[in-house]
Amino acid sequence: MTGFALVSFLGTLTVVAATDVKPATQVECESPFTEVGGRCVHVALTTSGSWHDMRKYCQELGGELVNLADVQFYSDLILYIEILHLGKMHFWIGSSDEAIEDTWVWTDGSATRMGTPFWANYGVNNDQMPNGGTDQNCAFLDANMHYYFNDGNCSTPHVYPICGK
Repeated sequence: MTGFALVSFLGTLTVVAATDVKPATQVECESPFTEVGGRCVHVALTTSGSWHDMRKYCQELGGELVNLADVQFYSDLILYIEILHLGKMHFWIGSSDEAIEDTWVWTDGSATRMGTPFWANYGVNNDQMPNGGTDQNCAFLDANMHYYFNDGNCSTPHVYPICGK
């Protein structure tokens, strides 16, 4: 397919031919996954448990606890959660510092970005998460902090998973 595009170069508008212009591809997701921000996710609303149990749950569905390294996808996912009106549900995500304290990584081994816009601020001194020490090694979306990342005890039983593919 041939199309045309207006290109601005140093203040001059130029019409150029563009070949093989393709419309944006839509992601097709198999149930129970739903497309959110160009990726397949499953926000489990009836299954909760520890971080490790919920990771296994996601793996059994052919996925993994969701990786939120991309800020646009993170934003899209939060909007999706808010549209669902889920109230005060916390959600496990696929980041942990269990292997090496203070070295947060996603389940694929890539580094988890620290600070804003991902991690919550907390307390009188407005401390930046994560700051839970050796007792809090698994990341979750904290409903009490507008779904910013927080670090929690990996054994906490009443946290729901968000699986990604």
